[in-house]
Amino acid sequence: MKKTKKALAAILAAAMTLSLAACGDKGKTDDGQQSVPPTTESTPASTPDEKDDAKDKNPVTIQFMHSMVEEERQQVIQGLIDKFEEEYSWITVEQVPTDGDSAYDTKLTAFAGGGMPAVLEVNQNRAKWLVGNELADLEAIREVIEAKDGEYYDAILKINTTEDGQNFIGVPVGGWVQGIWYNKTAFEEKGLAAPDTWDNILTAAKAFHDPDNKKYGIALPTVDGSFSEQSFSQFALSVGANALNADGEADFASDKMVEALTFYKELYQYSIQGSNGTTEVKDAMLNGSVPMGIYSTYILKDLINAGMMDDFGFALVTNENSASYGSVGMLSISDGLSEDEREAAILFVKFLVEKENNIEWLHMAPGGQQPVMPAVASDPAYLDNEVIKGFEALSPEISAAFGSISLFGIVDGKNFVSMGNVTSSNVIARAIYDITVNDKDPATVAAETQKQIEELISQ
Repeated sequence: MKKTKKALAAILAAAMTLSLAACGDKGKTDDGQQSVPPTTESTPASTPDEKDDAKDKNPVTIQFMHSMVEEERQQVIQGLIDKFEEEYSWITVEQVPTDGDSAYDTKLTAFAGGGMPAVLEVNQNRAKWLVGNELADLEAIREVIEAKDGEYYDAILKINTTEDGQNFIGVPVGGWVQGIWYNKTAFEEKGLAAPDTWDNILTAAKAFHDPDNKKYGIALPTVDGSFSEQSFSQFALSVGANALNADGEADFASDKMVEALTFYKELYQYSIQGSNGTTEVKDAMLNGSVPMGIYSTYILKDLINAGMMDDFGFALVTNENSASYGSVGMLSISDGLSEDEREAAILFVKFLVEKENNIEWLHMAPGGQQPVMPAVASDPAYLDNEVIKGFEALSPEISAAFGSISLFGIVDGKNFVSMGNVTSSNVIARAIYDITVNDKDPATVAAETQKQIEELISQ
């Protein structure tokens, strides 16, 4: 990549926050998988004897930047690196662990000016930013995914496509989904249906709400942060509302969006009041203050540790359709690498998404990070984990959630890069905070947010 593009990317990056909150820790299952998008020229997947003798290769060192700062996770990654280097002895991989979202984004911004690590572990928002600023090698990413054609869940690839639908923004390595976690025992005692449809959710919230005794109907995310946008998006998308339309234009003031905002505000009446982030929502479910709340699969380990897993169920927000928020962890390959570095990066990413190695990766955060490939999800080696065994009964519901992932900014198969700027700006999260905590009118807030989104996508 030309240096001028990298300099421009650095300037752009300084004005944005790339982070997405992963709740907690830091409709059906797809039987057939999506093939890679068609192109006019197909690049054959590399299946060389890529483990050639080292004597025929130039020694090369690449960097792998990731957010796994916990010592035990770095040890797992180092074990994978050691295994990789045994097979590809001419390649040396150096870890670049980076603590915290803001630190990660700061370092990524600095690298954007030149000298990007060869391989980066990123969430979907950062991946979009890399692609939008021409910092990702789309052909290299595509080569890895082509080599695994048919192995990913269909929905995973749908939310992983570039805006033109011809490439991918990264190589999926794991993911988490969000929905409604509810105490099945408490629901059965009251004779209530699972909180899946809007009506069932509201009915249950009213039935359980008893603020005088510090009992509430639901733990609803309302914090002025991305957790609220994630939560609300499920209600909006389930009724057919989206932040953008099929032309990539702002669509936040639509009747459907106002309907979703109005319902979310009504539901808030039966929630814990105030600004509720991941800590407040999780604690309320674990201490019994609420019978249900919106959270990601990262709560599974907490439920198991608290001995509550058998009591809990998982449901998707459903109206005209079912919708689940999900985040896909990806591996990106930087543009502008030397030929030797590029080859090494491709080999390393291919290695990490091989089934055996992907299982080791997922076991770093069992339950939180879920498989993005059916063959991994059903593999005995993946299932042979105490945490994963603890929620085995919920596996079908979690798989269904992956099949129902839908995100703001994906419309009619188009994955608009500009949505990354909208989410990073926090305008939708602030809208949720305003209609709930600040008790503002949904229609008025929708109109104000519409203007803000229009300004953001015009930049």
